[in-house]
Parts: sequence; structure tokens; C-alpha cells
Amino acid sequence: MVIARRDLLRLGAAAATSVALSSCSGARPDSAPVATRAPRPTTTTSVAPAPVATGPAHLPPGNLYFGASLPYNRSLDAWEQDLGTTLALNRTYFHPERNDSANLVRRCRDDVSRGRLPHVSTKAPTTWRGVADGEVDDWLTSMLRPLGEVGGGVIFTLHHEPENDAGAPGMLPVDYVAMQRRAIALAAALAPDVTVVPVLGHWTFDPVRDDADPMAWIVPEAAVMGLDIYNPWSPTNGKPWRSFGSKADEALAWLGDTAIAIGEYGCRDDPDNPGLAAEWLRDAAQYAQEHNIVSMSYFNSHMNAPDGTWELRGSAEDAFAELLASDWVARLA
Repeated sequence: MVIARRDLLRLGAAAATSVALSSCSGARPDSAPVATRAPRPTTTTSVAPAPVATGPAHLPPGNLYFGASLPYNRSLDAWEQDLGTTLALNRTYFHPERNDSANLVRRCRDDVSRGRLPHVSTKAPTTWRGVADGEVDDWLTSMLRPLGEVGGGVIFTLHHEPENDAGAPGMLPVDYVAMQRRAIALAAALAPDVTVVPVLGHWTFDPVRDDADPMAWIVPEAAVMGLDIYNPWSPTNGKPWRSFGSKADEALAWLGDTAIAIGEYGCRDDPDNPGLAAEWLRDAAQYAQEHNIVSMSYFNSHMNAPDGTWELRGSAEDAFAELLASDWVARLA
């Protein structure tokens, strides 16, 4: 079933032209064609569903919150002064082993007070199955209940890019989906303004893979699914230049009409093509506006980047500032 689905996407990619829906207008075209959409498979996991989430009021279709994440050692206030405006969305990460639950809540409260939509991530202090079985309901409640009182919407992600940590007992895709259902049900009861968004990596949806079933990771009850997308190219790694849209298409073929939050995205500068990364950013924003993407956060950091930093510099940072100031950017009321 999975291999047949992969083969279908590969055939679509072979038949497609090499220009993505949001291909860069600079000198470097996409090196990989776009996979065409195909009907979404109907298979689901066997876990009993939680109550189905309705569309969150603060993330309605047609609205796009635009923002970024910064490493812990950079000042967000100082960067916003350089940009000339506040981020519409602030992406931050927390760790349960550091007892970060209180810090996560404080971050969201501060963001909302400054007009930013917070998108926060944390990992569970137990296995995914343990969360699904209610072992840490008190821990989840200690965040969700106060998050419901911050006075604005919050995007809450429990273990982003879970594919990197799967495999051990209690840490299988079926356990991940069950964990998300538990979190969605708790948020619906305790904090209706908190949207639980499972964030997956693009690699799970790549047509070249035949060792993973994307449907095993998708949470049908999630009102919004998350996705991380990077242009893999760097001056040293020899990987192909890919537009945002060419990679997003490969995931949207599986996600159908579900609203999408881009948890992370990034593109490195090409020193031989000044301004090309800036065009990549503009094309990514245009693609997001034309599709059902409700938020996007640029990974403005050098962390976890062995092939080169993702930091915004020069014309790329200018392009980001220009996009952030656009009238299409949604902001908290």
C-alpha cells in the first residue's frame, strides 16, 4: 500500500515540469520536479479517536501569521527594532527536563502582550504512549490551563519532528498519533484558544522514500498540521536547490485540505547568486498565501546546521523585513 502510493507520486514527479509552483525567479532553477497531487489514502490508525477539533478562531483560513525563531542568545527585541516591526509569530522551544513548563507559559504570555502569536514546542517527560495513556496529564494541564488564560491564541506543539526519535517501545507512529489525540482532547477541555499542532518533517513525505508511511504520522483530529521545510542546498554539500513550493507540494499531496503551520523553514545564501535566497523567501511567502498555510516561522539560527547557517543576512534579511511589513500578514487583535 505504501510503496504503491510512493510510486504514484514518483510517476507524478516524472511527468511534471521542472518548474515548481513557487520556483525561484533567480538564476538557479529547482533541481527536482514537483510531485503532482493524488487522492489522499483512506487508511487510518486503529487508535480510538478523540473528539474532532474544530477550526481554531485565531487561525482561520486565509490568514497567514509570519514570523521566525531566534537562538536563545539573541535578543528578540533588538532584532525587531532592526526589522522595524514586531514579529507576527514567535517560535520558541522548551525542554521538560529543564522544568521549562513555567517558562513556556511566561513566553506565551509575553508574546501575546506584545501582539505576537506564540508557537511553542516541548517534548514529553515520558514516552508518547505514556502521554496517550494519561501518565502526565498533570504536566500537560500545568501548561494548557494557564495558556488558556493568556488572552490570545497559542500554537502548542508536542514533540516536533518526531520521526527523529521514533523506534523504541512506546515511541512508534501509532503512539505519536495517540499522544496528539490526548493533547488535543485536553486542550479542547482546558484551553480552547490553544491549538495543538503536530509538526512533521518534510522528509517523511519525500517521494524518494519507500521506508515510511506518511499516513501513519498524520493526526486526523488535528485542525492544523505542522510541517518543516528547508532548501537543502549549501555551497559545500552538493545537494539540489529546491524551492519551498516544490517541497510543500510533496507533503500537501498527503495532507489534503488540512490547514498547515510551517514550524520551520530556511534557505542558505548562495554567494555566487546574490539575492537568490531573498527571492526564495518571497516565493515561499507567495506560495503560502496561495495555499492553506496559516502560519510560517523562519529558522533564523546557526544551531543544528552542519552544512551552514540558516541565519538571515543581507538581502535575505531585507526581504524578510519587507514581507513582515506586508498588509497580508495576520496579527493578533
